[in-house]
Amino acid sequence: MRADFSLEPSTYINLNEKISNSYLERGKTDILRVVVSSTLSPKETIHTYQPLLQYISKKTGLQCILIQKKTNFEIKDLFNSKAVDIGIITASAYVLDQDQMDILAIPVINNDLTFSSVIVSNKNNIRTFENLKGKSIAFTDIASFSGYLIPLYYLKENNSDINYFSNHIFTFNSSDSIRALLENIVDAAALNSKFFRTYIKENPEMSENLHIVWQSPIRIGNPPIVARKNISPEVEKKVKDVLLNMSNDPEGQRILKNMGYDNFSKPQSLLYLPIKMILQKLEQ
Repeated sequence: MRADFSLEPSTYINLNEKISNSYLERGKTDILRVVVSSTLSPKETIHTYQPLLQYISKKTGLQCILIQKKTNFEIKDLFNSKAVDIGIITASAYVLDQDQMDILAIPVINNDLTFSSVIVSNKNNIRTFENLKGKSIAFTDIASFSGYLIPLYYLKENNSDINYFSNHIFTFNSSDSIRALLENIVDAAALNSKFFRTYIKENPEMSENLHIVWQSPIRIGNPPIVARKNISPEVEKKVKDVLLNMSNDPEGQRILKNMGYDNFSKPQSLLYLPIKMILQKLEQ
């Protein structure tokens, strides 16, 4: 069955609203409920992931239902309640709930399986981390590796804390962090390094003003695609095989290129160990 992936309520759900029971009915074997972490705005999320889900639907015969949530903790709740089958999630969301998930594949971007945290600014007087003292900053999510945890860890390692900044806000997606910076709501923004470089590539005119103030030396695995534990082994294998073989198919290659991916790699959970270490350090 080839899914009709039009942007209608039957294929896109904002979980701030009540979900029809039909989408969560566990007896529905022809539906694949896919939750996407909202590091992008809803409009950008649909534009970015619609072709991938169409492709998965075509290759597996499963109708993909796209569900978007705002925070990593909301993603965790969905997996714990078995309300979703597949997740295109942040690295932190995986580590927070990896007992409930299996990694299916990891995107390779510019021949690299990893990314780091960067803090960027458009202010000429902010060029180093030291220049950030007493300034305001935008974070993405309290459970975000690149958008919060790494800067917080760096502060702690240097005998400081969040009060190093005069003010901080949480935007819940990277696009809004950039927007807050450009609209002078904040002086700096903490971001995923690959998101920032993609943003500059797509908006080259912004490279004259936006610059990296600080980049973390710690790198972790790119945001993975995961399946919930106890999903049908047949379904899990179908989706995993589709992802790992996309780069061998012209249509798959085109979708990967448009997403900025080289290909999908096999699971490597060790790439996410630094997040566990950071969380343990922050809890001390």
